[in-house]
Amino acid sequence: MNGAAKSLEASELRYRRLFESAKDGILILDAETGIVVDVNPFLIELLGYSHEQLVGKSIWELGFFKDVVANEIKFAELQKKEYVRYENMALETSTGMRREVEFISNVYLEDDNKIIQCNIRDITEKKKVEKALLEQLEELQRWHDVTLGREGRVLELKAEVNALLIQAGLPARYPKLME
Repeated sequence: MNGAAKSLEASELRYRRLFESAKDGILILDAETGIVVDVNPFLIELLGYSHEQLVGKSIWELGFFKDVVANEIKFAELQKKEYVRYENMALETSTGMRREVEFISNVYLEDDNKIIQCNIRDITEKKKVEKALLEQLEELQRWHDVTLGREGRVLELKAEVNALLIQAGLPARYPKLME
């Protein structure tokens, strides 16, 4: 094997390992037909489908992509623009669980064939944290709204208590208000 062949083989191996070890889902489609050419292990694990259940199937046959590229309008947009990004998408796993994802696709040439590479990032945990933070913020806002303006009324009541105590010949309970 000559040096160029070894270099090509090393490059192919390096990119295969990158594809297989990526912590984002990667789906490779034929850009003309929409048929799944390859899928990486992360996406298989994320969605719970086997390699065989995905590869060779038309994207239209994969129901969990119905709102992404399987939508004909979105697929046509991707073919035309050769790049699309959807930040708040949801996919359904084989067990019916919902996974929030960010979906980025681009078209490129492989030899003389157009290929679509779909990068799918699982943002489910991020969305859960954002939701929890929003709920906490809403709770704080409710407390703020309930207590707003009550400080003045509390001071008025303390002043009334002090006045009543002084009238009764007793020392003020809140002497700092007297200063």
